[in-house]
Amino acid sequence: MLAPNLGVRASSSISVHGWHHDAWDYYDTIGELRFGVNWIANAMSRVNLVAARPPDSPGGDPIIIDPEDPINSPAQKRAAEIVALIAGGQSGQGQMLLSFGIHLSVTGVAWLVAEPSLDDPLSDRFDTWLVLSTEEIRETREGRVEIRVGEKRWRDLHPNAIVVRVWRKHPRRSWEPDAPVRGVLAVLSEIDLLNRHIHATATSRLAGAGVLAIPSEAVFPPGQGPQASQPVDPDDQNTTAPEDGFVDTLIDAMTTPLIDRGSAAAVVPLVVKVPGELVDKIKHLSFSTPFDDRVMDLLDQAIKRLALGLDIPPEVLTGTGGMNHWGAWQVAEEAITLHIEPLSETVVHALTIGFLEAALTAEGYDPSEAMIWYDTSDLRTKPDKTASALEAYDRNELSADALLREMGFSPEDAPDDEERRRNVLLSVVRGAPTLAPSILMDLGYLSAPEIAEGVSVVEDAKAISTPEITAPAPEQTVPETQPTSVGQAALLASCDMIVRRALERAGSRLRSAVGKGQPGGASSVVCADPSALHTHFDATAHSDLGSLLEGAWILVPEIAERYNVDAEALTLSLDTYTRALLASKQEHKYGRLESALEPA
Repeated sequence: MLAPNLGVRASSSISVHGWHHDAWDYYDTIGELRFGVNWIANAMSRVNLVAARPPDSPGGDPIIIDPEDPINSPAQKRAAEIVALIAGGQSGQGQMLLSFGIHLSVTGVAWLVAEPSLDDPLSDRFDTWLVLSTEEIRETREGRVEIRVGEKRWRDLHPNAIVVRVWRKHPRRSWEPDAPVRGVLAVLSEIDLLNRHIHATATSRLAGAGVLAIPSEAVFPPGQGPQASQPVDPDDQNTTAPEDGFVDTLIDAMTTPLIDRGSAAAVVPLVVKVPGELVDKIKHLSFSTPFDDRVMDLLDQAIKRLALGLDIPPEVLTGTGGMNHWGAWQVAEEAITLHIEPLSETVVHALTIGFLEAALTAEGYDPSEAMIWYDTSDLRTKPDKTASALEAYDRNELSADALLREMGFSPEDAPDDEERRRNVLLSVVRGAPTLAPSILMDLGYLSAPEIAEGVSVVEDAKAISTPEITAPAPEQTVPETQPTSVGQAALLASCDMIVRRALERAGSRLRSAVGKGQPGGASSVVCADPSALHTHFDATAHSDLGSLLEGAWILVPEIAERYNVDAEALTLSLDTYTRALLASKQEHKYGRLESALEPA
């Protein structure tokens, strides 16, 4: 049960201010105003009402009450239940806040009426929640409050109804309501006048069509005038003379194509017979003025002024065509902070003072322990940070769980250790087929008898696609122009040094990744030989192989040019080989590298 009505105090006088009528009239007739006001109202409908504890310190934010939190006092638990029942739940609260958004933007005041069922005069359970304008509620001389139910019909409120005034005070005259529309009434009047001028110009025959001046000597040739098909009876006084029917025929010829687009009159010219010296005397006179050419510019300027005067971001009315999606998101974020939240504070303050405190007091609770607050989390659009998250993850500055969160996944969607190792393994086997048997056997995926029987694991692995490693075609592994035997030895020695340097670089980065989050950081990881650190730690579990080897192959093009081999193929071969060592925790050996670089 909620608290019964405590009555409408005299301080909450119900009055209609003169400018309210103009404000509502403009809301009904000017689409730009209606759009801007409804934008605020629709945003307000996404705000959630919640119960909260007052701030712990001055200037702090209220603390939203978790109904399941055991530290809640009985008053706070009851407050959470009461707030959840306002307007029948979340959907009803959204519609109620939408109405508040409209009223507080147009007139700056609205009346919340919570009523029990009219069929039960003794009920104190609120079934109906209404948000009314000042024209829909009134106070009689006897002190009774009535609400309007028709054009001229009024009814008394339920005896236990609660009436709450929600309003924005005028900064100069605090007893009057204030609203953004009040400050742009002059602009709205200008827009209304310009709209009326455009409508009058478009519908006025004189302003739109002008006047066609024709010499009185103009006549239609025989056979074209209106009397061409019928003789004229000179004794019939109702018969129009041929020259008097000129204008009628001209009007008929000009209007027929407007009615029937298939008429021949739409393309066949109208022939008029006039003396030669009078041909240039036929003129069309327009009554347009220089002001007509400026009307649209003036209207655009007025709409921009309206956008600046309303309590919304100007881009809502003027558009965000010149902004990218980041800019549009920033506008929405500022709109929540600067426009939606202040309006929400006005509403929740009135609901706390006029409803929640009365309800808690009536039930014997301390009303100072709880308040009504707002939650705008449903309004906030989270920007897409996938690209930056991937970059941070590749640089070992972001955890895998955080990466999944920014991409819209949960940690439960990540592969387990076994699946991750299998995926990395298959990627390595695909790029280094010569190392496949030993890698698969060392990791327990194949036994020696299975390898001896010629299980086609390598061919199956080649068919698996991976974004990290692209297997080179057999003819690309070994350059088309082969160096001499002396050159081959020198090339192999150079590649050996490059691989060792790459493993050292990867080891240093792996050391930082392993030590991250550990006391002492990287220094806590004992590392006598960085190039062999991967044989002691699972590199794939701590970092991305691409990040570990970033910048390791910058000298390969120079080596390839020196020994006349294909630089791209050589880089791919060395990268594949080194990734295989890192993923399988195997150490680098000169002979193993030589086998990896042999032609297929």
